Amino acid sequence: MSAGGSERDSGKRAGADMRKGRQSASGFKQHVSEQKAVPGHATLAKARALDVTGFVEARSFEINALQRSLESAKTSGNARAFQTLPRHLRRRAASHNVKRMPVRLREKAISEMKKSAQSSKTLGEAGKLTNAKKNNRYRRRRARSVRAEYELRQAGKRWLETHVWHAKRMHMKEMSGVMVADSPNERSHRAAYRAAMEKTFVQDVSFYRTIEVAGSAEDIVRLVGRLVAPQDLTIAAPCHAGGSRMASLTLYRAGQYPLAALGPATALWRPPVEGELRSMWIRVHPCIADPVLSELANARSQLQVQQTLGIDDISSDLVSFELLGNQSTLMLCSILSHTASLESCGSSVLQAIRALPSPATLPESVVLALRIHDPRLHFPFKLPMEGAQPTPEQRSQLEELLLRWPEGAASLSAAGDGGIWDRAACASDIERRLSEHGINERRRSQLIPGSKLDPDPSVDVTVPILLIRTGPEALLGSR
Repeated sequence: MSAGGSERDSGKRAGADMRKGRQSASGFKQHVSEQKAVPGHATLAKARALDVTGFVEARSFEINALQRSLESAKTSGNARAFQTLPRHLRRRAASHNVKRMPVRLREKAISEMKKSAQSSKTLGEAGKLTNAKKNNRYRRRRARSVRAEYELRQAGKRWLETHVWHAKRMHMKEMSGVMVADSPNERSHRAAYRAAMEKTFVQDVSFYRTIEVAGSAEDIVRLVGRLVAPQDLTIAAPCHAGGSRMASLTLYRAGQYPLAALGPATALWRPPVEGELRSMWIRVHPCIADPVLSELANARSQLQVQQTLGIDDISSDLVSFELLGNQSTLMLCSILSHTASLESCGSSVLQAIRALPSPATLPESVVLALRIHDPRLHFPFKLPMEGAQPTPEQRSQLEELLLRWPEGAASLSAAGDGGIWDRAACASDIERRLSEHGINERRRSQLIPGSKLDPDPSVDVTVPILLIRTGPEALLGSR
């Protein structure tokens, strides 16, 4: 049995070896046949390549989900809604006032405020975090409006109309009781020089003091004559007495010429109106305004005309700007093109001087009276094209105008319209002036965005102005 068993075992092993040989042989043939099916290296490279477009399209859902999860991971955790904004959009008050946040993040900010544990603060109806204690000392002493707060801050000094604009861009200082701009926060000297030489440079000169002397023409001439040189009484000249030109003076202390000089000044007569007293504006620098006022009062007492002459400081009632540059006339004509007094002489003169190559072409110290519509209705303004030459008719009309300046350009032709000289009418217009919010609401209701607004006589008020061509004599005084 041992021999038979060994034969059977050897037979089994031999059968297994034969089966393994057949399997290996078949596998070798299959491998060889697959290699023979590949024609060359190009097919091999193609088989190893990857179609990126198809691969990404097949897995676009997974990629989008990954991106969304990454974006949500940025805002999740300890980051608040206002902390997700970029640096240039962050505001300090956004942590407690959702109105400082973009609209897309306000709901999230409100929900975060509600979830946060605030023991001493509550969330108001407008989505703003306010103190729970309402009638505290800070709130009782706080001004009710921004204008009231500004009036409180002007104690002991006067702000100009452009104070807030200048305070954001320049260092302010007090000069003779008026806050004026001292130095800019940024380097702007070259830009200002370039604007003055090529374009237009605008300066707020409302810090100059304006003194009004009202009474008969003879008494005014006698009063001012006490403060000027005897041979330099130019205010009595016909060209100045009609109000069409401004006179340049050098003021002295009453009766002390040629000693005790005070400084330069300018004088402007109100155009004569039948049945009314005359008045004159004397414009001086604020550093000599108080001495000039005291000397005028002394001269009035010396002449014993206290009952017939009135002296008043109206500096706070006027706003004045000084324009310097070659294109100052073009800018004024573009801003003041919509005049309300079309029949006045000043309106026709304004249309004629559009073709002036330079404001220096105008006669010295001429005065132009206008009444215009609110410039905010036609904002923004567009300057005319540079290099535009006037037509021959415009050139001849301009030459005639410069040779014979009209005397009626300094007054409005409408009966009873005192213009800028009527202080009561000007105060009434200021009270009825439409706010900036009202102007913006009218712009929003326009069918075509950006179109100009048409003046509405029942709502809009007109603005009286005076244009004065000044030169070196206005700064240096009389010769």
